[in-house]
Amino acid sequence: MQEIVAGSWSPPPVTEAGPLAAWLLFGLTLVSIIGSLVYAAGLTRFGDKEDSKLFWLTTLGALVVFSFYVEPWLDVIGATTYMTNVFDPVVTIVDRPIPWHVVGAYTGGIAAATMVAYQLIKNGRPARELFAWAAFISITECLGEMISTHYGVMLYYDNKALVFGVPLPSLVQNGGMFVLIGWAMTATLPHVHGWRRVALVPFIAPAVYLGYTLLCTLPSYYAIHNNASATVSWILAIVSTALNSAAVVAAAYAPTVQRLRDKGSRTADPSTSGEPFPVHS
Repeated sequence: MQEIVAGSWSPPPVTEAGPLAAWLLFGLTLVSIIGSLVYAAGLTRFGDKEDSKLFWLTTLGALVVFSFYVEPWLDVIGATTYMTNVFDPVVTIVDRPIPWHVVGAYTGGIAAATMVAYQLIKNGRPARELFAWAAFISITECLGEMISTHYGVMLYYDNKALVFGVPLPSLVQNGGMFVLIGWAMTATLPHVHGWRRVALVPFIAPAVYLGYTLLCTLPSYYAIHNNASATVSWILAIVSTALNSAAVVAAAYAPTVQRLRDKGSRTADPSTSGEPFPVHS
């Protein structure tokens, strides 16, 4: 039997971080959790009660499904691993350590980022605001990953198309995913209510992210697991980045999203509604 060398499904290489970098990252994770709780309190106090429920259900999915299902399997597929020398991982799944800061980052970040995108779509905001939100998330996420890879907190291995230690498609994917998740929630939630909504919502963000990542980044994964040359890896990474970008644009202009945007424009401009005052439904 031929031994697979590149993109191996066996245990990943070991990466070690300095204690200061690891503790700082852990501190930032705690800050993100606190920020998420503040956002949740604002939703509860000043926002829609239904949106508050959606936030907590999405947080549940982030804590359980993202952390302990999506993360380890995408770490295998995307050739990613984390340090284990400063903190013991929460758990190791398919030979991939799941560190505390990853669980905290998912718990503190996914729901808030998702709800902002969802509300932008639901309220009919322009596509440029969705793109700006996605860009903000991508910049902050990728900067964090670049610092993490530099100090050994995380490692992308067997990948020859990295930008300061981070895969090229991640520059779009890390923020663009929330446009797709927001679109999926907007298209799905009007059709599910009661216990069905409670059962479904925790899985929307993880399922959309998995589908988005696997489909649009498949060329890069092919390069990783077939020991492609640097040239081929970069070409396929560019293709993956283009596919990721196209999916974000398609979601931002999907018919469901555009209808809400058109409705928002008519509400904001009374002259287009045929009524003397804005009509609120």
